[in-house]
Order: sequence, then structure tokens, then C-alpha cells
Amino acid sequence: MKPPRTQLRFLSIALFALWGRAGAEALPPFVVSPALLGPVPAAAPADADAAQADRRSARPAVARPVTPKAEAVVAKPAEPRVALDKPADRPVAPAPGRVSRVATAPAPAKPPKTGITVITAEKVSGLQDVDAVAEGSAELVRDAARFEGDRLQYFELTDEVEATGNVRVTRGGDTMTGPHMRMKVEEQVGAFDSPEYVISRPGRPAPPGQILLPGQSVPRAQQPLTGHGSAEKLYLEGENQFRFLNGTWTSCKPDRPDWYLRANELELDYDREVGEAKGGTLVFKGVPLGYMPWADFPLSEARRSGVLSPTFGTSNKVGVDLSVPYYFNLAPNYDDTLTLRYMGLRGLQVRNETRYVTPTYRGLTLLEYLPNDQVEQRSRYAGSIRHDQTFGNGWTGNINFGGISDPRYFTDLSTRVALTSTVNIPRQGSLTYAGGGWWTVTGMLQSFQNLPDPVTGVRTEPYKRLPQITLNALRPDILGPTTFHLASEFVSFSHPTQTEGRRLTFYPQLSLPLQTSAFYVTPKIGVHATQYDLDYRGTPTGDTSQSRTLPIISVDSGVTFERDTTFGGRNYIQTLEPRVYYLYVPYTDQSRIPNFDSGFYDFNFAQIFAENVYTGGDRISNANQVTTAVQSRLIDPETGAERVRAALGQRYYLVDQRVALNDGAPMRTGKQADLLAAFSATFMPKFQFDTAWQYNPRDNWTERFNIGVRFQPAYARAVSVNWRYKHNYSADPTSPDGFRDLDISGQWPLWGNWYGVGRYNRNLRDHRLTQGIAGLEYNAGCWVFRSVIQQLVTTSNDNNRSFFFQLEFNGAGSIGSSPLEMLKRNVPGYGKINGGTVPYFGAEDEDY
Repeated sequence: MKPPRTQLRFLSIALFALWGRAGAEALPPFVVSPALLGPVPAAAPADADAAQADRRSARPAVARPVTPKAEAVVAKPAEPRVALDKPADRPVAPAPGRVSRVATAPAPAKPPKTGITVITAEKVSGLQDVDAVAEGSAELVRDAARFEGDRLQYFELTDEVEATGNVRVTRGGDTMTGPHMRMKVEEQVGAFDSPEYVISRPGRPAPPGQILLPGQSVPRAQQPLTGHGSAEKLYLEGENQFRFLNGTWTSCKPDRPDWYLRANELELDYDREVGEAKGGTLVFKGVPLGYMPWADFPLSEARRSGVLSPTFGTSNKVGVDLSVPYYFNLAPNYDDTLTLRYMGLRGLQVRNETRYVTPTYRGLTLLEYLPNDQVEQRSRYAGSIRHDQTFGNGWTGNINFGGISDPRYFTDLSTRVALTSTVNIPRQGSLTYAGGGWWTVTGMLQSFQNLPDPVTGVRTEPYKRLPQITLNALRPDILGPTTFHLASEFVSFSHPTQTEGRRLTFYPQLSLPLQTSAFYVTPKIGVHATQYDLDYRGTPTGDTSQSRTLPIISVDSGVTFERDTTFGGRNYIQTLEPRVYYLYVPYTDQSRIPNFDSGFYDFNFAQIFAENVYTGGDRISNANQVTTAVQSRLIDPETGAERVRAALGQRYYLVDQRVALNDGAPMRTGKQADLLAAFSATFMPKFQFDTAWQYNPRDNWTERFNIGVRFQPAYARAVSVNWRYKHNYSADPTSPDGFRDLDISGQWPLWGNWYGVGRYNRNLRDHRLTQGIAGLEYNAGCWVFRSVIQQLVTTSNDNNRSFFFQLEFNGAGSIGSSPLEMLKRNVPGYGKINGGTVPYFGAEDEDY
């Protein structure tokens, strides 16, 4: 079959030039590619160029047989011109008006420059500098925008394109299809009839140094932002602005739209990354979940103002629990969240949280208020203020102030273990100067709101520090290699019922570090001087002025041996590191000094190398003792990672301990302290094992023992098992002094896209569940389902049971009560199965 024949007719060069001069300054002229007219002849000699050009410009175009595919190029030169390079042929009369052009297949040409409009079709016709009509597999391309259809008409004067029949528009990551559309190409403004669309934007770049665990997906904020749907009408209102009438939107894959948002009017603003729906309905699995007269939703993880996803759940303490938060994105560095929380058993609570971050200060303010607790028949509240500031020139400050209305506030209204066991809420402020380089001074005011112990119910009120001033200095190489260290303090202790007083402490020290790559020896000497000015309550029990001065001498030494070894077919460096520490502190009677802030340190590897067995400054134990310890490690020579560590240590007493904490007898008897042993290993990066043992050789029993195993082969795959034991000194088996706990927690894929998550923390001595968590999660790609039950012991005879249910729609928020923060706190290794980040700056700060 022969290709169809037609004639190619153009306006005369003179008329074209006049039109071009009149309109070229504002409009792109219509230029026909030379490739449409056949091969370009060989170049004429240089001296004949001008004459040849004159002859061509005076001769009309000649019709030539062509193939069915035609191409037109619209450019924007300063002076319009038509390129009609072709061999001299028989002349034909010019025919003005509309022309029909069918050209030969184009010869290879250079890619068009930016701003060039290329039109291709089986048939192209048009008026020069007015319009172009492309029919049959028509296509218009300019830069990253591509318009396809059965028929295209391009209006050059208004830079508009109209397409009908199998229309497809592609702009970067956006694709729209439908029967008809018309839009301005450069401004990207127009309308689309009955479209189906896919809109995609690139994700945010990964932060520097980001490392993903094995199997962990890229966080959702770094994934492309993709949504699709259909509409009765689409109005394109800019490069990133879309408005739909009777439209739908979802982030699911086109072949599986499990959920979608259907709205009478839907606006997607990818500049602000926010969607807005009017007269909308959220549909999940074909079931409408709720009607929304108006709603906005995030198109990314960016922060935005608006109503956040409501949360609801149930609890035996509060009944039905529904929270509706409104988020105020006030500025990039501060925000506010106002939450209305309805509790079926207790009433309506208002919560407000304000956060701010600047280069010199940051903070958080939180307030909760329940006007009328229907169970307690009173108003209840909680509040917290945290503020840290750098003033410059070495000055920094801090405020941490909190309080609650009544002692049972946390146990009734909180689901966090750390809060239900709180007995003292700090209220303090401090100011520090560190501009001296080697010395630092800090002033602090501190008090507490005291709460009863949740287990025993006993309330113990600590002393207030009004004020406390500390001066610390560290100056190495002050006399040759000698290091000078000063610890000093003034503190005024205040208490409503007990003896008050002021304490001044001055503790200068000199040490001589002697160190090589293989060993070290550090002798140290210091004088600990303390002066008290006391105010006794009631009948005085001693002098109002007390003092204590003690020399403290110590020698710390250690050696490190290394050798190359092989274990499990891999090369390692094995170390053997013995350490010996000697301490001497003479005895002085301290029974007449009140105890403001001293207590016992926890006995561990760090404490056996400390100078004092007591915390605070009111008791300094006498000592003439030697501590020995040895540890061995296996180190990967390629990465420096520690694979195995084993340690053994014990303290030996040369004299009896004579200083008691209060009026009782000293706790220690015998010449040997407890034996400490610890072992930890990382078998491959997936398996970790830890155990520690404290053995009492005097009474031949185990004081404390714990063993733990953790297996985490990939992200969102983790299992931990821990067993803890502490000896009970009391004859009462229910005494809180001792315990035996079993703690099992984990997250693991079950089948398909289902995950299980849970924690089982049981007091084996009392045969009682301390905390139980059981939940299921399902990741469908564009939505996630979570259902979690938690039981938490709040007091010795009370517990809190909560139920969490959440449907999270990727890119459009969630409904239900989120268990994410609770799972992250209580299940080691827990990973959010759909990645993503919270739509706030900084870390999450949840106090209540």
C-alpha cells in the first residue's frame, strides 16, 4: 500500500516575516523542522552562501511525497524564521490559508532545547503562528510534560493544548488519563474531564549517617509520595495544585485500593503537602467508616496545622477513652497541641502541650486538667515545665518543674510503668557557669512533690536544697604530670519536720597518672573537709556546729595483655586486663552528723572501685581495702567491635567498717565483699547474651542474679528473654526486698503480613503478672492494623487494663488509639512495621 500523498503549502516568506515581527516578542512562532521535507542538500561553497539563500527565499515550497508520520517543532527565537532547506525543484504557486501536511519520517536530529514544543502525529495541519492540529496517535512534548491523544490541537497564541480521545498527560511523576482535557502548557493550568490519575513526588533525602538494620525498609518520609484516584472533573491549578470534583484519593496501589477518601470536592496541595476534603467519606474495604463535612490530611510526614487523627480505646480505669488533638504548626521551631480527651467513667479532660527549639534554648510545657472527675468527685490536674537554655559566654540554665493534684493521679489516668511507680516529682532550677575552661560553678534550687510508695503506701519526704552551689575544677599537668581536682559544695537543707542545716564541703585532690600503652598506675591523695551549721527540731541532740576532716589515699593500677587468637574460624584479638585498686580512709565518728542525703550505692563493678559506699556527703565510710578484678575480651580486629566480655571482681577488707548510715550497726561484716561476675557475648550481629552474678561468700548464697538472651536477626524481628533474682532478707516472703522476675518480650512475623508483639513480665515469687502485653499487627502496604491489650500493675492491689485498636492509613493519618509509644518503651527491639516518622520536630517527650 502506497503512503498517502498530499501537498505542503506555506504562507509566503514576506507575509510570515511581517507576522513574526509583530508577534515574536510575546509569542513563540511556528517553525517547521527541515527533517519534514527530506534530506538536506550538501552545503554550498562559502562565497555562494548569500546568493543561494536569496534564491531559496524567493522560491515557494515544493510538494513532496511523504510517510504518514509528521512532526512540527515550535520554538522561541528572537526573530522567527522558517527553515525550508531542500533541493531546488519545480516551482509551485504559494497557497495561503490552512494547510494539510504529511511528512516523511524524520531524520535523526539533535534533542530540542528547553522550552521547545514538539508535536508528532500521523497527520499534522495548522495555521502558521496560530494553531496546529495533530490527528492519529498525536503527541505534544515540552520539557518534562507530555500530552497524548487521538486528536490534539495546540493554540500558539494562548499556549494551550486541547486533547480528545484516549487522552494521557504525563508531567514528571504525574499521570492523568481521560476522554478530554484542555490546559495551558507553560502555566500548567486547565481542566480534565472524567480523569483517572496517579500523582507521585520524590521522598526526602536520608539524613547524614543513616543506617538501616537488616530487613528494615526505608522510612516512609524518604519514600516517594504517591496517590491515585478518579474524579468527575479535575482542575489543574499549577504545577503542584489539583482540585477534584466528586473525586477519590488513596495511597494504595491502583490494582488494590483497600481504602480511599471520597469527597464532593478534593484539593491536593503538594507545595504545602496537605490535602483537603469537603463532603468526604473514608471508605475501607468497601465499608464507609465515617462522614466528614470537612477534613484535611497530610500528603507526607511534614508538620502541618489541623485536626490530627482522633484516638480511642478502653480501660478499666477510665472506660471509653476518646482523644481529639488539634495541632498548631506555629513555626518551624515551635508548635502546640491541644487535645480534648473524653473518658466515659471520668469526664472531659483538656490537655495542652507546647514545644520549642532554638539554637540557644529548647523546652516543653504540658498541662492536663480534668474539671470534674466523676469517680473522685473533684477536679484533677497535672503539669510539667522543662526548659534548657544557653545564654552564651559559658552560662547555661535549666528549669524542671512538675506537679499533680493528688497522689493517685498517675495510677488512675496513666498507662506508663515509670509514672505509676513515681514517688518524687522534681521541682528545680539551675544556673551554670563553665567559662573558666577548667572550672565550673553551678547554683540550684530543688524541692520535690512527694508521693506515697505505690507498693508500701509509705510517704518519705526528701530534704529541699535551697540553695545548692557547687564548684568543680579539673586541671591536668598543674605540676608536671600531676592533675588537680577539686569538688566543693555549699547546700542549705530544708525540711518541715526534721533537723535542718547548712553543709560546706571542700575536697581538693592531687593525682599522678603514670601510663603507657600496656599499663597504668595512678596514685591519688585528697583531703575531704566538711563543716555543718545545724538547726535542731525540738530538743537539741548535739552541737549546732559539726565538722569532719578526712584524708583519702588511693592507688589505681591496671595492665592490658593482648594476643591474636581464632574462635569459630574467625580471627580475633584477645585481651587479659587485671586491675588492682587500693583505698585508705581513716575512721572518724560521724554519729552526731544528721543524714540529709546519704544512702547506699548499688553494688556493681563501678561501685567496687569507688571511694565511698555511701551516696551524698553526710557519710564517708572508713576503708583500708584492696579491690581486684580481671576481665577478658574478644575484639574483632577489622571493626573494633567487642564480641565477648568476661569479668570477675571482689573487694577485700583489711579493717571492719565502723561508719553506719543512721543509728544502726554497719551493714558489712567479714573480710570479703560479695563476689561479682559478668559475661556478655554477641554471637554474630543477631544474637546477644548477658548474665551477671553477685555471690555472698560469708553466708554462701546468691545475692542477685540475672540472665538475658536477645535474638534480633532483622528489623521488626526481635525476641528477648530475661530472668532476674534478688535475695530476700526479710522473714516475710512478701517483702519487697527480694524478687524473682521472668520477662519475655518480642515482635515477630507470623504468617503473610501478620506480626505478633507482646511482653510477659511476671513476679514468680508472688505468682502475679506485673505487666502483660499481647497484640497483632498487619501491614497491607498502604494501611496498617494494630490491636494490643495491656495489663499493668499500678499498686500492690490494683492494676490497669487497656485496649488499643488502630487503623493507620499511609499518607492520610489513622483512626483508633495508637500503641506505638507504649510498644517502643516496653518491647526491646520493637520496630514500626511501616516505617515512617512522627509529624513533629525533635524527639517525642511524653510525661503523662
